[in-house]
Amino acid sequence: MTRLPLLLSLSPLALAFSNTSPLVAWSSHSSSVLDRLPSTVADKHHSLQLLETILLNEDVCEHEAIVLIGQPGLHASDLRNLPSNSHVARSLSSAPSSRQYAYVPLPLPVDASSISAVAEAVSEKCGSRLVNMMLGQEGVAFSKDEKTIIILGMPELELDGDRKGRVMEHDMVLSTTLSSLPFTSHLTIFTGSPASSSLSFSKRQEGSSLVLGSALTDPSVSAAKKGGILHNYQLLTPALITTLLVVLFILLPVMYFGISALASIQNPIRLEAAPKGYNAAERKNQ
Repeated sequence: MTRLPLLLSLSPLALAFSNTSPLVAWSSHSSSVLDRLPSTVADKHHSLQLLETILLNEDVCEHEAIVLIGQPGLHASDLRNLPSNSHVARSLSSAPSSRQYAYVPLPLPVDASSISAVAEAVSEKCGSRLVNMMLGQEGVAFSKDEKTIIILGMPELELDGDRKGRVMEHDMVLSTTLSSLPFTSHLTIFTGSPASSSLSFSKRQEGSSLVLGSALTDPSVSAAKKGGILHNYQLLTPALITTLLVVLFILLPVMYFGISALASIQNPIRLEAAPKGYNAAERKNQ
């Protein structure tokens, strides 16, 4: 296997999917929890729903340990570019039970605590110890006689720099961390989570929605809309009222009397008509 097989078989058009993350899972022993999962997931099922389907299954408590690995900013291409000798690739190819989903929609609104919430529910259900740790963290003691849920945090993958090199480095540290666990029967789930930029954008959108929602539901705003335009704006100011009074009671009467006076002026008296039979040309010749 030169690359993760299922990820390679997916259409390149899937690379255009935004707000998605890969989810891969494998177990050290045959797991009915993974075997019952479908080979593909519908677009309407986001990563949190898929996690709940796996972890809230009745048979999940059969595992001695469940390792939940979340890496902010993880893309399907990051796992696709892993070589065949990487820990994740080898674990998937050799595991008795495994599942690979390349483009699983992230939940909206995005919430970095989603994995923790599901893990707490599984811990209560199975009576397991819940441990939060970061990749490469030392000094955490485990007992093979105590069922454990491990939330393993990975460093965020940023877009700039040598991304492929960082993924390889994280894979090597992950191999060391998982190999040091004393459990013989374990289930490992590796998925991505929203990058910090996505979380910031989601919070800004949520804040804008809250501001807009409060403006729409504010009683004072509603009352202002119901009161009409005169309720919000003072159109009849004292200056405007004074101007109207001057126009109505001074200018209009003056214009009225002026027009009436001009109309009463008589036209000039016309010259009386010449007597009948009078000829101006003959009078001139005389």
